[in-house]
Amino acid sequence: METWELAAREEIRELVASYTHLGDGGRVPEMTQLFVPDAVLDAFGTDYAGHDQIAGFFSGIADGTAPGPKRTFIRHYISNVTITLDGPDEASGASYWTVIADAGLESSGRYRDTYRRDPDGAWRFATRKIRRDGPAA
Repeated sequence: METWELAAREEIRELVASYTHLGDGGRVPEMTQLFVPDAVLDAFGTDYAGHDQIAGFFSGIADGTAPGPKRTFIRHYISNVTITLDGPDEASGASYWTVIADAGLESSGRYRDTYRRDPDGAWRFATRKIRRDGPAA
């Protein structure tokens, strides 16, 4: 494996981890910047395109105005991250997620991603598909 491949894999793993840390902290503006400007977030079958729509989706969760459980505590745990490099500037991947919140285990599922390297050299999400495993706990 070439050095650029090792670096790309590590940078993408950091991207996936940063998404989780920023999201759990309610840091929506910073989280939104992890996506390329024309990114598409497919959250449970609904598409959010571009930074404004993606930020709107995350803001509703962070401020409690979105439908769903109201939380005072939330942690996402990510595992089994796979990364396929399609070249020095494009990749795809998948990972599992588990959410622990106020009442304990809340849900679990899978992310399916595509990644793109920006001209500034940073890896960002080009697409992110979020799916839940079965009914919520």
